[in-house]
Amino acid sequence: MRLLLFGPPGVGKGTQADLLATKYNLVKFSMGDILREEMSLHSPLGNELEDYVKNGNLVPDGVILELVKDFLLENRDANILFDGFPRNLNQALSLEQNLAQLDMSLDIAIEMHLGEDEIVKRLQNRRQCTDCGRIYNYLTNPPQKIDFCDNCGKKLIKRIDDDGAVIMRRLRVYEEETRPLSDYYRSLSIYKQIDVSGSQEEVFKVISSTINGYINKK
Repeated sequence: MRLLLFGPPGVGKGTQADLLATKYNLVKFSMGDILREEMSLHSPLGNELEDYVKNGNLVPDGVILELVKDFLLENRDANILFDGFPRNLNQALSLEQNLAQLDMSLDIAIEMHLGEDEIVKRLQNRRQCTDCGRIYNYLTNPPQKIDFCDNCGKKLIKRIDDDGAVIMRRLRVYEEETRPLSDYYRSLSIYKQIDVSGSQEEVFKVISSTINGYINKK
């Protein structure tokens, strides 16, 4: 099984992807995690990537697609979950081509939908652990101790891409670049839209039900 989650920033893609990967034994491809790891190394590529992220812009397709190609070759026999990738139509088309070359295809494309006002609220209340990288949200998934990680006890910080003007820029980029994926995956008859205004647990149940529906039809 190969599925992907996409949606605007702040809808909880990473959290749901982790839960789904565990439940369905999926190998997760998270572009956000890969890019953040590279930035933490402060390599020339990492510094270049940080400039894009700080300004709310998408990383160039050439960089992204090389990472994807390597991942598919390494995991061609695994069940795969794409988290936050592809982010535009060109990436989606390239992904389909790369999958086809390996005699693979996508099975489900799930868009996580949430209103803009709620997205802004969630992003302003999102925090990430400085050590293990776990993400929290003071509205939907707060830590047990304010400002500290449940896993490792380290300090939580606000990410550089979760500040005012950058948030609005990221939302505009999503509408222009990523929203067209809805129609594309609808044309492939693999598109599902999920309302994610509920709790983390409620959203997980709805997404799991969608995946179970696909599995039961196979």
